[in-house]
Amino acid sequence: MKINLPRGSAYRLTPVLMGGIPAAATWAPGQKIRITCGAWNRDTVRAISPSSRSAYLSRMHENPTSARDPEFDLNSALSRFAPEVRLHPDDLHHPASVPWFLERTRLRRWRGLLRPDDDLLPVGRVTAGRLADLSAQEIAQSVGSPTNLYLDIPGGPRERDVRRGFRPASGRISAPCYVNARAAPDDPEAFDIQYWFFHAFNGREGWHVTHEGDWEHVTIRVSNDAEPKLKWAYISAHGLASGGWAEPASDSYTGPELRLTSSGRPVIYSALGSHASYRGPGAYSRGRFKSRDRTADGGPVWDTAADLVLVEVNGKRPAGDAHRWLDFPGHWGAIRKLAWPFAASGPLGPSHQTPWRAEPAKG
Repeated sequence: MKINLPRGSAYRLTPVLMGGIPAAATWAPGQKIRITCGAWNRDTVRAISPSSRSAYLSRMHENPTSARDPEFDLNSALSRFAPEVRLHPDDLHHPASVPWFLERTRLRRWRGLLRPDDDLLPVGRVTAGRLADLSAQEIAQSVGSPTNLYLDIPGGPRERDVRRGFRPASGRISAPCYVNARAAPDDPEAFDIQYWFFHAFNGREGWHVTHEGDWEHVTIRVSNDAEPKLKWAYISAHGLASGGWAEPASDSYTGPELRLTSSGRPVIYSALGSHASYRGPGAYSRGRFKSRDRTADGGPVWDTAADLVLVEVNGKRPAGDAHRWLDFPGHWGAIRKLAWPFAASGPLGPSHQTPWRAEPAKG
């Protein structure tokens, strides 16, 4: 397993947009991660870079709640429960990494219908640090809604290649999988490990509405003890109507079944075009007037355990610019207000989506 963290002998945990921070903690490679949450206050915010301070202040919780530490070795658990993702054989748009995508996009500001958009950062100038700093400036200066910012894949000869993401080889694909680990918000005896998948493009295969940028995820819930066991998985699909909670097969369980590999890891199927996550192959209804999601065996297999990027634990991140793209409040893809039903706007980033903090309660 590879867990990508900023280089150095130790990593200082820093405040983030949601939740508390520890008074003092370090995060060393190979070390068991144990984190105690503190509370937001004005003194701790002074430690943040001035360019980002306004953005943090505007999002502070006045009364954050503390979260339980992981009682197990989180490093080994990440790979032990990492899903094996089976991509559809007809899908042309594969997973990619965030740095790779940022290098090939430009940052723009949507100014309104029938008005030309502003160019803020050209291709080659977009980095995680610049993205976060410029977003903070937008908020501090009240230029407009931060959700008017967006990353855009420029048209031209490279557009198709960027949209297609990383290329598979010998039936397998290698791409980073981004991990958000947190105490389960509705179960004091459990811990959630959330695996996020990024695609540069949501394709038209399967008759779906296209958009640039595509964030999907699954949440693996394990027991929070010294020897964690897989309890449940939340399969995001397109919300509870299509996805929901599933559990490995057992004599006492009769609900949706979670498939496992021979080593006990979850198996997830990525839908054609939409990349929504499902429990198995088949065709899945999404309601009236919407095309079905289709999954199948026979496509590239993505072993997410081979390249895990741990970006947050109980609301705290390693220091440095590497993961500051999480602070970007805009769209991961062009804003398309007038293109429906032929195209849609790109999604917001994972930390700005509700599942980052909590999945729907398990019934």
